[in-house]
Amino acid sequence: MPEWKDVLAVLASLVASFAGAWAAFKFESHRSEAEEQKKNIGAGNRAIYGVYALWNVLEQFRKEVLEPYRRRPDAWLNLAAHPAPPIATERFQTSDLQFLLERGQASIFAALMLEEQRFNLAIDLIRSRSDLVLNAVFPKMAAAGFGVGHAQNQDAVEGALGIDLCHKLKQITAAIFQNVDEDLASLRSVYVDLRKALETLYPGQKFLQVIFEAEAKPGNPQALA
Repeated sequence: MPEWKDVLAVLASLVASFAGAWAAFKFESHRSEAEEQKKNIGAGNRAIYGVYALWNVLEQFRKEVLEPYRRRPDAWLNLAAHPAPPIATERFQTSDLQFLLERGQASIFAALMLEEQRFNLAIDLIRSRSDLVLNAVFPKMAAAGFGVGHAQNQDAVEGALGIDLCHKLKQITAAIFQNVDEDLASLRSVYVDLRKALETLYPGQKFLQVIFEAEAKPGNPQALA
């Protein structure tokens, strides 16, 4: 039979092996959690930047294109048309933001997806109007003898373009003003909610802070005039 000292030596060896394995497991678990946190913080900061990038594209369009014609009755006709609409290269990566769903921030995740859809809608409206102006309005005005860059009689222009085309142009123009203004406000709001959520999940960590310019003016009530 084995002596007690041999049994104790075996037990001590087993305990030491278990302790070493447990320590290695805890270390690896801690390292994995630290890496996961670092990854999620990075994804959160990219999402903040993505919100700002969408806002910045629309804000530049508002200032450069919409504001010169806000509340002007000829906005539907003379608002600038661009062959290439504004774009944003930043997009929210759903796989990187899964941690929001897993950690009780599903509403923030949904809000980010909604903001991207709203942005795409605004860009689609801008693109649709530009296509309409460049491919339908300008050719009809040229055929009717209207000079580009000259003051035009709106009744004469509407007569040359036709009721349907004018109505469509007015509706799209009004929708652009409304959507851009609403998107700018909602992007500000989701930025605040996103940053608060990230600070709640990872207190003491550093997150991007965005300083927005003055808020856009509401609506364009005369766009349908």
